[in-house]
Amino acid sequence: MSSSDNPKSGIDPARSGVALAWGMLLLLGVAGWSACAIFMDPVPVWRGLLVNFVFFTPLSAALVVWASAVMLSRGNWLGPLERVAMSGIAVAPLSLAAFVALWAGRSHWAASVLSGDSHNLAWLNAPFLFARDGVALVIWWSFALCFALSLRKGRPKVLAGWVAFLYAVVFSLIGFDMVMALDPHWSSSLFGGYFFVSGMYAAIAFLTFVAVWQPDKSPERLHDLGKLVVAFSIMTTYMMFSQLLPIWYENLPAEIRFLVPRMNFAPWSMVSVGLLPVVYFGPLVLLLPIRAKRTPWYLGMICLVVVCGLWIERWWLVSPALGLDTTLGAADVSACAAFAGALGLGVCVMKQGPRQELDCSGGSQGNARK
Repeated sequence: MSSSDNPKSGIDPARSGVALAWGMLLLLGVAGWSACAIFMDPVPVWRGLLVNFVFFTPLSAALVVWASAVMLSRGNWLGPLERVAMSGIAVAPLSLAAFVALWAGRSHWAASVLSGDSHNLAWLNAPFLFARDGVALVIWWSFALCFALSLRKGRPKVLAGWVAFLYAVVFSLIGFDMVMALDPHWSSSLFGGYFFVSGMYAAIAFLTFVAVWQPDKSPERLHDLGKLVVAFSIMTTYMMFSQLLPIWYENLPAEIRFLVPRMNFAPWSMVSVGLLPVVYFGPLVLLLPIRAKRTPWYLGMICLVVVCGLWIERWWLVSPALGLDTTLGAADVSACAAFAGALGLGVCVMKQGPRQELDCSGGSQGNARK
């Protein structure tokens, strides 16, 4: 009997082909971005890497956080998506490699931080900035890996708590240092919170999109996931509004630096308007009916739009600070393909793992679910 005919073998040729395709996309993306870095104008090239780093890294990390959140809340609603959530760890090597590359190419994208005209040189200097962020990322991914390994052993909830806590701390720091510091004269105490909350938003939208393709999906699980997408769209909108409102009514020069290029000048003003229905208010309106959250194709379409919209939101955060226009180039697409390939490959590998399911609810199940 061939492995494909043996139901216990765990080997699915179709999924193996899909995994190979994701792996090829990863390699092509890395090769394409590397070629752009050699032959193209450096600033847009590094913009492409930075945008995808600050989009896919918090998204992938937040996937693991959702697994820890289920454990901490003693829930079992994640079901077969437990494996998909833990696949975020597959992005760790590429994420860390991209961070090292961003450090090496810092003169092309972090010129404002390196220029020495910042009012906060004690905090915003390149050696200290990249050292603390690098250490923070290594600590985060190390805890995430330990949490993933513990899911097959005693599933200590202490690790789940540390994973959730460190996610908030580490990705607040990444948001402050890798995005907000692009304009060292602008600051917002809420930006770190917005950054990690929007990462959780992207992760739950991605999980829901994957859920609609599961053969054993249930309307109840889709309904739960849809409610979470709505909840995090509201929370992300609230975090952004909480930043913009005081910037608007105080009208201080050091604060309106964020608003002016994004809301007063075309074409960025058009992008800002487009984000309102796509990322912030659209899911609340479109997923409010119960039937909308229980209809797989409709829910999946909305979640795909949200994920794409949140990528545009990262591009909207980064590009004006670098003085770039709305043109998307080969470097942006190549970096996106590399990270998407790594994440897709991780999902396929996790689905083809041992048949014993992970249990994020706190107990060992093995084949008990069957």
